[in-house]
Amino acid sequence: MCELCAMVKTVGYTHLWIALGAMCSAMATLRATAPLSEWSKDHWGIAAAIGLGTGFIYTVQRKIKWTRMPEHMPRDRGDFIEKWSSWVLVFWCIGMFIWTWHWGAEIERWTRLMLPLWPIIILVLVMSAGYASNPFSKNSNGWRDIGQFKLPVIATTWGIATVWIPGMLSGVDAWDTHLMVRALGQAFFIAGLTIPFDVRDLKIDPAAMKTVPQRIGKSKASVLALAFLCFGAVLFLIAGNSAAPLVALVCAVPCVIYGRSMREEWLYSLLLDGCLIVQGLVIYFFG
Repeated sequence: MCELCAMVKTVGYTHLWIALGAMCSAMATLRATAPLSEWSKDHWGIAAAIGLGTGFIYTVQRKIKWTRMPEHMPRDRGDFIEKWSSWVLVFWCIGMFIWTWHWGAEIERWTRLMLPLWPIIILVLVMSAGYASNPFSKNSNGWRDIGQFKLPVIATTWGIATVWIPGMLSGVDAWDTHLMVRALGQAFFIAGLTIPFDVRDLKIDPAAMKTVPQRIGKSKASVLALAFLCFGAVLFLIAGNSAAPLVALVCAVPCVIYGRSMREEWLYSLLLDGCLIVQGLVIYFFG
């Protein structure tokens, strides 16, 4: 049990697991356009950038949350952040330095691809940066504190960041119908994975957040999470070439159901977030 707790802290509290999940989500997007055997160095660079950026942003957000509202965070996680978050940030910065060393020559080209779509890129950056710390208000701890805003912000950000942006950088037209459907499917997938975390935090989240479980109860919220997973699956089927996310969605269903009745950290930090990593395993073993 002690080994399991140590693993949860290592991969969960450092946000390594969620970063790998974001990377694998980007890989699933890239796999929809080309089999693994045809991937170039650029494909790996795009996926790695999404993973590193996710890990860094999540670490910064958790550090801000602990600084501004420690009472809304489990003590065990808060103690870990207080002691280790600065070192974790150093780890992510080293990772980004290594990434720049390998793919720095492509930054200018990728930037040119994104510049015509700057409003959407800025939207993602603002939603990501302001999730834990609202830059327009000294009295707010971020978009997550705005009633009924948390779930759509997370789902939209993940849909754009792990599907739309990787697809566009790999050469797919930004307004390609299949890419847009895939991004929407990812948004529903993430929404379905996020609701169980709100069920877990039902007793510590402030009422003003108006999360889904706070508004409709944990049982109905879990049903809604399953419905979101189903919507996501349908959209991935429509988009095509979606074996990896579909397998991940199937793996998420029992975790969502089981999450209604327990609050163990390993279920959330390892299994629920780990469902996103399943996509990478599917791609690696089946191409």
